[in-house]
Amino acid sequence: MGTSYRIVVTTGSGTKTSTQLKKIVEHRLKEISQNLSTYIRDSEISRLNQKEAGAWFHVSPDLYRVVTAASTVSSMTGGAFDITIGPAVELWGFGDAKKASQNVPPTEEQILVIKNSVGYQKLEIREKPPAIKKLDSNLKIDVSAIAKGYGVDEIVLLLQGMKGIHGAMVEIGGEVRVFGDRHDGSEWTVGIQSPVRNRGGLAARVHLQNKSIASSGDYVHFFKHEGRSFSHIMNPDKGVPVETDVVATAVIDASCMVADAWATAFMVLDVEKSLEIADREALGLMIIRREATNDLEVISNNTFKKYLVE
Repeated sequence: MGTSYRIVVTTGSGTKTSTQLKKIVEHRLKEISQNLSTYIRDSEISRLNQKEAGAWFHVSPDLYRVVTAASTVSSMTGGAFDITIGPAVELWGFGDAKKASQNVPPTEEQILVIKNSVGYQKLEIREKPPAIKKLDSNLKIDVSAIAKGYGVDEIVLLLQGMKGIHGAMVEIGGEVRVFGDRHDGSEWTVGIQSPVRNRGGLAARVHLQNKSIASSGDYVHFFKHEGRSFSHIMNPDKGVPVETDVVATAVIDASCMVADAWATAFMVLDVEKSLEIADREALGLMIIRREATNDLEVISNNTFKKYLVE
């Protein structure tokens, strides 16, 4: 998925060696990447993106689950989260590191063209047998805002089914899920990166037990042009990088896939709407936004505050 991973496992008797565990984990991660990664030219999602509209494309359980979950979040946000944003991601250079280095925004005409090929309503999903149909040949799916969380969930399920593993922390590209306890019996503690560049440090720390945390922000992947900053997080309705005072979000949920998707959605939605949805869906939510004075304001709902390390 174009990123790194880290796993810490609490083991007992009868557990496989770390070398054996790594081999099993990497086999599953390779399988997930082959199904979900747009960085791999012959991956399942890449082949779907190249298909013409109108025909059912049979998909793996991995791609079916991710697209179905994404569709649910899209519906709940009125399209603020939309995996069909692929053409816009590519147009702005964030789908390919070499293109992103050009640091030149596309023209209004180019943006208008790709906007016509974006819209989660242009995807049809069939459960049995799992299949996806594109209603627009130019439509391209990009699941990077949900796939890492899905990968975390799948590796957790894999480890939970193994003999002698009593707990683990699984992290892929910054998205984290834990289960069980640490070797000393204590809860897992996860740090949330501060969005203030070049200062390091953490924005917060949380205690987690059988939970996930995923984050999103506009301070990692971006470029500047003529004094303006353009983030990799897209506004699906406009086909352009989102313009907001929200700098970063962090979401806590049982599912890392769900937390991953919502973390991105809350970067696009306004703060009040985000807090309303988080409370309704029982999600822990922390939002960091930039005030007019350029200071940072941290907003956490009551669910998130329960996990904070004082």
